[in-house]
Amino acid sequence: MDRFIETIIGDSCDQGCAESNTELSTALTLETALQLSQKLDQQLKTSQQVIQKTIEDNTETYAKAQKETEKAQNSITKLLEGVDELQAKLGDTETGIQARLDMTIQTKEYKKEQLTSNSAILRCLRQLAGINEGLREMDLMIQGGKLDEAALKILDIEEVLGGIEELEDTRVGEILRNRLEMARMNIKERALQAFHKTIAVEVSHHAALLHAQHETNTNVLFAALDSVEDHGETCQAFNAYIIDTFVKPVLSAPSLELNDKSLDTDFSVRINREGSETEASDVSMIALELVAFTKRKLGDRAWTDSALVEITQLVLQRCFLKRIPETRADLEAFDKVVGVLSDFESSLLAQCVKPPAEMPIQNAVKRLDELFIEQQCSQALAQARKLAQSTSFAVHSFEEHETWGVEFLRGIIEAAGTQLDSSLEQWAEGQGQMVFPRCVVSESMARAICRVYWLINESAQCTREDLADRLKEAAQCSIDAYLALFPVVHRQQLRRVPALSWQFHNDCLYAAHHAAILARLDQNRLGQWTRTAQTALKRGTVQATAIVDAESRELKSLIDSGVFYSASETVQKQQLGQMHKQVQLAVMQLCAGMKPPALTPQVFYRACGSYLDAVFAATIEGIVGVSDISADDSQVLSDHCHSTLGLSVHFKLDTDILNVYSKLASDQHENGVLWDSDSDGEGDQECARLTREYCKMADKLKQLADILVISRADILARRRAGLLYQFSTDDYGY
Repeated sequence: MDRFIETIIGDSCDQGCAESNTELSTALTLETALQLSQKLDQQLKTSQQVIQKTIEDNTETYAKAQKETEKAQNSITKLLEGVDELQAKLGDTETGIQARLDMTIQTKEYKKEQLTSNSAILRCLRQLAGINEGLREMDLMIQGGKLDEAALKILDIEEVLGGIEELEDTRVGEILRNRLEMARMNIKERALQAFHKTIAVEVSHHAALLHAQHETNTNVLFAALDSVEDHGETCQAFNAYIIDTFVKPVLSAPSLELNDKSLDTDFSVRINREGSETEASDVSMIALELVAFTKRKLGDRAWTDSALVEITQLVLQRCFLKRIPETRADLEAFDKVVGVLSDFESSLLAQCVKPPAEMPIQNAVKRLDELFIEQQCSQALAQARKLAQSTSFAVHSFEEHETWGVEFLRGIIEAAGTQLDSSLEQWAEGQGQMVFPRCVVSESMARAICRVYWLINESAQCTREDLADRLKEAAQCSIDAYLALFPVVHRQQLRRVPALSWQFHNDCLYAAHHAAILARLDQNRLGQWTRTAQTALKRGTVQATAIVDAESRELKSLIDSGVFYSASETVQKQQLGQMHKQVQLAVMQLCAGMKPPALTPQVFYRACGSYLDAVFAATIEGIVGVSDISADDSQVLSDHCHSTLGLSVHFKLDTDILNVYSKLASDQHENGVLWDSDSDGEGDQECARLTREYCKMADKLKQLADILVISRADILARRRAGLLYQFSTDDYGY
């Protein structure tokens, strides 16, 4: 309050002083100044009185207003206390004051929200009406072929639709967005159809044609595709169509010729599926002309970068990857093709919008040596698989024992059209000669071994050690693959045809022989080659055991123990003779298929001895099983035992053939290893010796034949002399 008064006084004084100063400035005499001073003093007193009265009136008014305010506040407080007290006593249900108050507030808020919502709905409906009109116009544009305008209309509608927040996450919004997406797809499909109408493809057995049917404003198509953010998908689809229906069929034909006369309206290529291979330069020219023709008809954007790269890869596949030479001599002459393809790639991929990240042909040229080695490895494995699956079962017979050495290697390598590497030749000269005995192996295995040595010779010429190792690995794997596949693919034939089983047994030994030699050559892979040799030997042994066991069971099944009862009777005696003939025929057939040079003598003797042992054992078991044998039956059965022992005649082999093996055996014996051997004995003596050596049951059958015809006293005497050691006491019970 004091500050308020000071302000008022200060303002009045300042105003008076201002006026006085003005008058003083005009005063001319002292008297006039004195009069003016008195007048100012009087005005000052009057001003003070007015100010004092104003202060008093304001103070009174303020105090009165304050009292009225306090009185009104007290009344309101009492009223609210009364309302609260009444509501507390009666409850809100009775009074309804709070409920009506809340309802009034809610009603006002609802009306306000409804008004806002109605405005938003009205605005949204107006925008939807505009969108619907835009969709109608868009459809008319698409149907009329104005794809670029339709694409721009889609963008306008999407902008409007994006500004309507009320349609976010609603079914209506989703429907509209799907409608626009379908319109985009429609534009792309119509653009693709326009491309197809512009250029048609016709491919027959003798020709391939791209025909320009009519002119198309491709600028409109590309503008529309850009607007709908196609990102080259439609062009890529059309490119894929051209590549699949035209480029690939053309490049698959061996002989091609471009028809230059039709380049203005058509692009035509004559095809000759029986002619000679078209040169890489001509194939490259056809591919470049194809791209140029389509660009003239559809514009520079007709081909996407990825499609141009795919065409490059197809030409690479035909003219490079499928034509990689099989020998190093031809590989050196391949540089001309490499130059042509490199120029083609530079010309074609220079048309890309963005330079490709990788150049297929350049990368292939850099990897030419590696691709050459990969081709040799894959071809070797493919050949091994093909040979193992072959059903020709051709036989490769040695005219004499195979002697491994420099001449052997040189003959194999030169037969393949190349020269023996000098390092391999020097190594072979230091190893001496290693012999594989004459026998029958399959033509397939002989070819597989030739391929193995060819790979080894190629590895010796490699400048990169890793590539040389891959060739050696492929050589080893080809042997493993052949030996693993053959018994699986030809399982049934191996079971039914003993000669084929023995041939595969020889194949295994032949593979093991050469794997052991290569283990000495390739010391870095000594363990792998040794494992291959051991696996081959095991497979051969398993195969031989399987065939011998199977045929032995068949021979035993021919012997009927029932015919040994009452053997002297006419019927039984006839049956016994028939059974012997059947067994004799079976043994003869088995031995005929195994006789050298089909097998080596040693393998033949072991197999023949196993077959005879099966017959001898079954005969002994059948006769010993007879509980009561008469004197007449004993004589018949003894004769049958001697006849059965006569099967040992199949041990006898041709002397001329044996002499070849005898010489080899003597040579090997000097080196501490005895292979198949023969003695100087002839005729029955030699057969008897071989029977004793390879037939475990021969002595027992012979003793049984004697027991059947001698007296009990002689039996006891011989037993005491230790001559009947093959039989126990229980066996004499008859």
